[in-house]
Amino acid sequence: MVEKQRPKRRSARATPDKIKLTALQASHLSALSGVETAELQDQTVADLIERYRWRIDPELFLFRRICGQVVKTDPVTGVTRPVPFATVYVEDTDCHFLGFFPPAEPWAWLFPLHCHREVIATVTTDECGRFCVWIPRFDVDWILRWRRERWCLPDLLVRPSIRDILERFELLPDPPIIRPPKPEPDPPPFVLKASGQKFQRIEAVLGHEVALELGAIEHTAQLGTKNSALQRVLDRPAFSQPVPPPLPLHVRETLEEQGLKGMAARMNIAVEHFEKRKFEVRLDRFIGPLLRCRDVWVPEFTPILDVPDITFRVTQDVDGDGDEETIYGESFFDVRWNSGPIPNVTLHASAIALTSPACDIPPVDCNGVPGIRFAGLMPVDAGYLNPVSGYAVRPNRPHPHGLLSEAPVPGLSATAPFHSVVQLYGCNRHDGAQFYRLLYSFNGSAAVPFTNVAWYIYPWAGGAPHHVVPDAQGWYPILANPMDWHPANLLLNWPTHHFTNGLYTVQMQLGNAAKTVVHTTPSVNFRVDNAAPTAQFTSLAWRVAGAGAWTVFPSLVCPVVSRPAGNGGVPATIEFRVSYLASAEHLLKTIVSGSGCGAGGPERLGAPGWSDPPTAEPDWPALTPAQFAAAGPSQNPYDHWHMSQGDNTVIRSAIFSLPGARPEGAYGFHLSTYSRAFNPDGGDAGNPLAADWFFDAASLIWRHAFLPVAVVDA
Repeated sequence: MVEKQRPKRRSARATPDKIKLTALQASHLSALSGVETAELQDQTVADLIERYRWRIDPELFLFRRICGQVVKTDPVTGVTRPVPFATVYVEDTDCHFLGFFPPAEPWAWLFPLHCHREVIATVTTDECGRFCVWIPRFDVDWILRWRRERWCLPDLLVRPSIRDILERFELLPDPPIIRPPKPEPDPPPFVLKASGQKFQRIEAVLGHEVALELGAIEHTAQLGTKNSALQRVLDRPAFSQPVPPPLPLHVRETLEEQGLKGMAARMNIAVEHFEKRKFEVRLDRFIGPLLRCRDVWVPEFTPILDVPDITFRVTQDVDGDGDEETIYGESFFDVRWNSGPIPNVTLHASAIALTSPACDIPPVDCNGVPGIRFAGLMPVDAGYLNPVSGYAVRPNRPHPHGLLSEAPVPGLSATAPFHSVVQLYGCNRHDGAQFYRLLYSFNGSAAVPFTNVAWYIYPWAGGAPHHVVPDAQGWYPILANPMDWHPANLLLNWPTHHFTNGLYTVQMQLGNAAKTVVHTTPSVNFRVDNAAPTAQFTSLAWRVAGAGAWTVFPSLVCPVVSRPAGNGGVPATIEFRVSYLASAEHLLKTIVSGSGCGAGGPERLGAPGWSDPPTAEPDWPALTPAQFAAAGPSQNPYDHWHMSQGDNTVIRSAIFSLPGARPEGAYGFHLSTYSRAFNPDGGDAGNPLAADWFFDAASLIWRHAFLPVAVVDA
């Protein structure tokens, strides 16, 4: 019998319409309705509906549902994990700010001068760190009206998302590429298309990891499938942590030595205006960066007063003392208020927050027999995992002809290793057993226990989390009822990236009260590979199209082509020969492409002139199924998908054409190489469960190389 997940925690709090209005809420509703604040404060929405049914617009008594997730990002691995069963306080906030608008920067920063907050709702995050709350419509309308009445503030008072940054710098990715129905070479990834060296610009603006993530998502794009993974990335906060403002030295000295009096003098504002309100400014408390106003002239420092907002504070018992500590606070502008759908909110908790090893968990069927049952959400039986080699046999299967877009042949097994943190689930109940431990043999060596691998699990009934910590010999206590905890039946939260790549043979020992072994389970093999692939350009040459000889650049540092004139004085069409090496211990695929400076980049050619030496290629879409099956490997020099377990290195020379009509300027070539290692924890955009693990993973380890070249007209 499959053990079912425990029901989610339920709150006994009052429904939103039965919660009394705070003083701030009453003032907001009063400003919208004309009813005196004193008549509204400490009344519930349900009472006000009856009392003011024909005096206050009934739409103001509706509610808006705000949902989000509390997460924490590992600073070493960059992996984001949920923060479960934390308390989220929703606060009605009015603040005064000192705005800092550096003239040469695209960003703005705000320094809080004074804030007043009132809690209007509380909620507990679920096992995935998710939460939803109901906000009175009048609170939202008040924020929207206040911002609409003020120049630039509707755009300024919003934490920028990745989408905002890409739009601001004209870098928003094109729609995901749809794979053709017939086998033919895929076009290059959307972040690498000829659009002004898009990948490098995204990397420079938002960082290497975001650029890699956007490039990886298009790998799974197919006609009719959801693009929710792309939308989640684009709607994510562009800055998960505050970025300090570039305050000039003289401003810092003024604030530190003279405080707001000195700043008031700089802004030509009477100091009494600040002193009367008891304002205070601290350089270590700031909000930003925010998208600055471009529509009107803005002084370097500007006070912005009486700003309303709905903010969040999150607490969690991180030390087990029964009291919850603040793991997220001082928040502003987390919600993108608008009249349409409100995107989910992502709250990035501080370093002290406790995270869950997993969100979704597998349906472990113990049936009275102890053993390892799942790696993440993937079963470890022979239908999913090769019992000898330790490879997953379904994800990232080979393509027999090396084409990116061809369908894998049924019955052809994958050789996909594991990467990153892998959760091992199973059963450890046995007569007389009170402790368990997992041992591993690396590449056939003597078995040793896993030690120093700890994690937190969370009680469904509420209360402090339990820190699962082994002793020096790797023994963990067996829980009386594993289903009372989340994640249930988790045996080991295995950080494979802390271990050497190779084959691990894992088995479980069960011990009695004296930790004497009373039972040993069958072993399971896992192949691990966290290594990044190699992506390397080895040479670059050019020639006028049709000419025989190549001009080889002696160095790949700052290559420049002096493009000659052709017939009629028009620049000649030139060709580039790009040689590269792509390699990985477990290669999945490699792609080489060209990009340009806005008017298009170097173009791919057709066979046989697409490579040096020339190579023929069949017309794949025109082949019959029998002809397609009998055809040999593709000679495509631009794209390659691994054809077998040993197909792990690609060394080729691809030829690109730059038409003479293209302007002189900056061009370049991109090489992306992917490992076929995957992670089975269920967070992959490739949706493995829907395909029963016959899928191409999106959560991949990959490496990108860029080779720039300048083209100037002679």
